Amino acid sequence: MDVRVGIVSWQTAKLLDRCLGSLPAALGNLAAEVVVVDDASSDASADVARSHGVRVVANETNTGYARAINQAFRRAEAPFLIAINPDTDSRPDALARLVRALQANASLGLVAPRLLNPDGSLQPSVHRFPSVRTALVMGLVPMLLRRGPIGRRFWLEGYAPHDRAQPIDWAIGAVHAIRRSALPDPEHAYDERSFMYAEDMDLCWRLRRNGWGVAIEPAAEAIHIGNAAGALKFGEAVDDVRLAADYDWYVRRHGRRQARLWSAANMLGFGIKSLVGRARWGTDHPHTKAPGIFFGFTRATPSPRRNDD
Repeated sequence: MDVRVGIVSWQTAKLLDRCLGSLPAALGNLAAEVVVVDDASSDASADVARSHGVRVVANETNTGYARAINQAFRRAEAPFLIAINPDTDSRPDALARLVRALQANASLGLVAPRLLNPDGSLQPSVHRFPSVRTALVMGLVPMLLRRGPIGRRFWLEGYAPHDRAQPIDWAIGAVHAIRRSALPDPEHAYDERSFMYAEDMDLCWRLRRNGWGVAIEPAAEAIHIGNAAGALKFGEAVDDVRLAADYDWYVRRHGRRQARLWSAANMLGFGIKSLVGRARWGTDHPHTKAPGIFFGFTRATPSPRRNDD
């Protein structure tokens, strides 16, 4: 096998059917094994997967995305792993292009495609790692000044370039193509301390820390609905859950003191937007949409680490 493709499904039967249907053309001539992990769906997700002739792992409980996608990679021998969300529809040859990018550059550990919204417009998907400096830029720099060099330097949403192959900090995990040898433990590729969210950022962070490159390949495209399972699971609280995962990640990677400074920078930006007007300052950063998490500065203690750090 050239590649192991892993997909986690929870209550996404219709989307999963379309996702799986797009894979043969997206994979091209690659020899691929597809594994769908169904996280105790009450819909027909598992049956849909079986109808496409792929291997299905049926969990008795909803274990969360990170643990389930790691199950999909268990005992994989293929040199490349691809994690795909079921709410994606990969364009022809897209996944093959990602694998070719990894094959062409031995220093790359992970490559992500350019994501598109269902209407064909660009879906911003590459970001800088969270930092106090980036939070201050988002909080203190008005919208008009974010265009041009500032927006490109800090990869601000809506201004980060997605039209050329280039190194990036991290890409959202709708589609990740990963070099298996870049992972100390491929069966724990994603951090299982997070039920959902931040595991994609953390994987890119660990790869880069260990000397591997992370890149976007715009020649590969995938349509991504976005947050299909998360919205079903958490409803209106989805932004709070995602930001809580971000905060936990920041504490783990930078310490509680730095996390408090980061929270303070985000709250400063939120205060300015509230006073001056969001139309001028903008609302394009997720940490301005659900600020409540930053008032507390504390979160529950993360569960014990299970993957290789």
